[in-house]
Amino acid sequence: MIASVAVPLLLGIVSPALAAAVAATPAPVVEAERFRLQSNPWVNLHERLLYQATIGAPDPAGLTAEETGTWTAAVDAYRAWASKRSPIFDAELIAVSQALSEARGGEPPEAIPEAARKVLAAAMPLYQKEQWNKDDTANRFWIAVAGTLLRECASELAAAHEKAYGVPFTKRALVDASPFAGEFGGYTVGDAASVHTIISSTETGYAGFAALEMLMHEASHGIVAPNSGAIGADLARIAKETGRRPPPGFWHALLFYTSGELTRRTLAARGVAEYRMAIEGRLFNGPFKGLQEPFETHWRAWLDGTLTRDEAIRRILLTIGREGGR
Repeated sequence: MIASVAVPLLLGIVSPALAAAVAATPAPVVEAERFRLQSNPWVNLHERLLYQATIGAPDPAGLTAEETGTWTAAVDAYRAWASKRSPIFDAELIAVSQALSEARGGEPPEAIPEAARKVLAAAMPLYQKEQWNKDDTANRFWIAVAGTLLRECASELAAAHEKAYGVPFTKRALVDASPFAGEFGGYTVGDAASVHTIISSTETGYAGFAALEMLMHEASHGIVAPNSGAIGADLARIAKETGRRPPPGFWHALLFYTSGELTRRTLAARGVAEYRMAIEGRLFNGPFKGLQEPFETHWRAWLDGTLTRDEAIRRILLTIGREGGR
């Protein structure tokens, strides 16, 4: 059940007071297993400004010429403040995202930097005019679908991931739905105790059954890292033993494949016969080219229980690894 209060469609010019009142409306929240999914206006505004400042996007709907000028100034200010930073690695951006995710008032939280706070406060009335209602509607629909899938499958999938990786799965996952969610439509920060995920509510690759896979994928970032944690530590050790270095992004490809294959199996057991994993097609034919056959031969054998995890990784590295282990 989504706990929420209806957000009115705002027509015409929105006063700061009315915008503040709508911003204070409780965000819809779904709790499912270890996941908390929400639609938060401050997070959505922040992500929209970041995306438009760094990648480019249309202005919010319903703005007059004068309001468009004000919005453009806000985007320019965000570009000056954040364009050279990564929301995954920059400590200040991570802290801002977390603070906004927890915000429930009509003003941006005092804890965030003044440069960002001023822009958000000035831009919120423009965002609330029409665009927030559109974004929130998309977010709520995505949350309703994803929450249903999580309630049915998350516990089973968490256990399957724990078996695959040999470590406990991420304990808590706070998920903010937003039409804009970074360059690739989703990203996560955090560790095994708790992660914070921003995920797109409108991109096709995160919709429908794919929402389940990508939520498990993003939560897995709490326990999987390039050189440490689940997989990364095993890769470093086995690369040294074999003298073979994994290709760039190998750990992430294995994360994609693991969540995809485990989700495929979970859905198949529930009558979904032809689920297509995120890694299939574009990724296996692009940045993860050459990995499909060894993954389907050796890592799938580990998931089937016919190889040990170490032996599966060893065979993959001997097949595709480069000379010179770490």
